[in-house]
Amino acid sequence: MNSDLEHLIVLQSQDLELKHLRQELVDAPLRVAAAQSTRNKADKALLTAKAALQKEEVLRRSQQSDVADKQGKIARLRKQMETATSAAQITALEHEISFAEQAISNLEDAELGSMERSDAFEADRVGSTLLLEKTSAALETEQGRAAELLRDNTIAINGIDGERKTLRTLIAATEKGEAVLSSYDRISKAKGTGVSEAIDHKCSACQMLVRPQRWNDLTGREFENTIFTCETCGRMLFWDPRRDSPGSFAAGERLAAAKKG
Repeated sequence: MNSDLEHLIVLQSQDLELKHLRQELVDAPLRVAAAQSTRNKADKALLTAKAALQKEEVLRRSQQSDVADKQGKIARLRKQMETATSAAQITALEHEISFAEQAISNLEDAELGSMERSDAFEADRVGSTLLLEKTSAALETEQGRAAELLRDNTIAINGIDGERKTLRTLIAATEKGEAVLSSYDRISKAKGTGVSEAIDHKCSACQMLVRPQRWNDLTGREFENTIFTCETCGRMLFWDPRRDSPGSFAAGERLAAAKKG
C-alpha cells in the first residue's frame, strides 16, 4: 500500500476521533441546559402547587369566618324573635334566619370543594417535590459529566492533535505529500471523510461498485504504490488484504493496526 495512503488512514482516524471529541464538548452544555430547563419546570410546578394550596387555605379561613359570622347573626335573630311582638316581625326574622342558614350551607359546600381541590393540589405538591428531587439529581449528574468530559476530552484532543500535526508533517515531507494532503483535505471537507476502504468490490463510504479493472488494480501488486479514488464519490480507496484472511476484525481495528504500524 502507498505509504502516504497508510498515513492518511491513520490521519482520518485521528480526524474522526477529534470530531467526535469536540462534538461531545459541544453537546455537553446543551445536555446541561436541557437538564436545567427540566429542573426549572419541576421547580415552577412545585411553587405553583404550594401557591394553590396556600390560596385554598386562605379561602377556607375566610369561609369559616363567614360561617361563624352567619351563625352569630342567627343567634342574635333568634333572641330578637323571643321579644318580637307581631307576626310580621317574626316572619321577617324567620326569613333572615333562613337566608343566613342557606348562606351557611353554601359556604360549607364551597369549603368542601376547597378541601377537595386542596387534596388534588397536595398530590401535585408531593409529585412535584419528587420530580424536583429527580431532576435536580439529573442536573447534578449532567454537570458532573460535562466537567469530566471537558477535562478528559481536552486532554485527549491535545494529545491527538499533537500526533496529527506530526503525522501531517511526515506526509508533507514525502515526494507527493503536499498534493496528497491537499486532496485529502478537500475531499474530507466536502464528504466528511477523504479515505474509504474498498470491500467486496464496493466503496464502503458511498456503497457504489468499483469497476472490475480498478478493483484488480487496487488489489494487485502492480499498482500497490498508486492511490486510486472512487469514481463515484472521489474518496481515496484502500484495500486491506486481511479481508481475504481467516478471522474477523472489529470496526476500526484496521485503522488501529495501521496506526501501530
